[in-house]
Amino acid sequence: MSKFINWIYTSPLRLWLRKSGFINIFCLGGKIQTWLMYLEYNRKKPTSVIAKVGEFSSLLLISNKSEYVRALSVNNDKHLINKIVDSINPGELFWDIGANIGLYTTLVAKAVGKTGKVIAFEPEKRAYKRLLENIASNELLNVSAYNTALGSDNKKMKLHVSKEFSSGTHSLIESSESRDCDEVNVFKGDDFIVKENLQVPTVIKIDVEGAEYDVLLGMNQILASRKCRVVICEVHFSILASCNKNHVPSAIVNDLKSYGFTQVQWLDHSHLLACRE
Repeated sequence: MSKFINWIYTSPLRLWLRKSGFINIFCLGGKIQTWLMYLEYNRKKPTSVIAKVGEFSSLLLISNKSEYVRALSVNNDKHLINKIVDSINPGELFWDIGANIGLYTTLVAKAVGKTGKVIAFEPEKRAYKRLLENIASNELLNVSAYNTALGSDNKKMKLHVSKEFSSGTHSLIESSESRDCDEVNVFKGDDFIVKENLQVPTVIKIDVEGAEYDVLLGMNQILASRKCRVVICEVHFSILASCNKNHVPSAIVNDLKSYGFTQVQWLDHSHLLACRE
């Protein structure tokens, strides 16, 4: 069954469904939900939200409706966060690549405990500032945050930024959407470990708006290490299709398998889970 699902997600059929507009029907419910949350924010004007998954909770600061929606995305992401929490033990190391305002960072930091560690990467400067504030508001001493991106090479690149810093849609991939740009530092994960004297992470989450394959290409040694047991990667099909990279989803699946991740499956329409036995 998993082979069939992998084929469906990486086959030309998915691309056809997107181009036909049929797949947009499934997005309608999410758009309505977002609109309702905007109304709720305008009515309540909260300054913070408690994000809770299982026994773990974190306080996220709120300054606008988009940030409110982002904080409440914990309700849609519980299946993903639970996978991470279930895969990691107290005392282990989690990498949050594309941390945004810190939803995953703060919750997983509670799960790994004081003896564990979270390394958070967020290149967008406004989101990074809020990330630091949320780390501080939760009094987390086991988190290190870096205002940088990971990729396939060590260089400076243009980050195409969205108007709303909490949107999580900032990308190193240029799209047709008109955006401002910031120059950011990009490092290979393998080299960043050496530069900062870090350990190989146990669990990695990647959400980088179309640059996910570049992140993986820069982590050859990390992914080859038996210490790295789990990778959860969001694959941004629409962004990849817009820049003629329709081969990338299949390449990601195949590469993860080549590194010894024997269990590779889709958790939903865009999130890929890879585990070692």
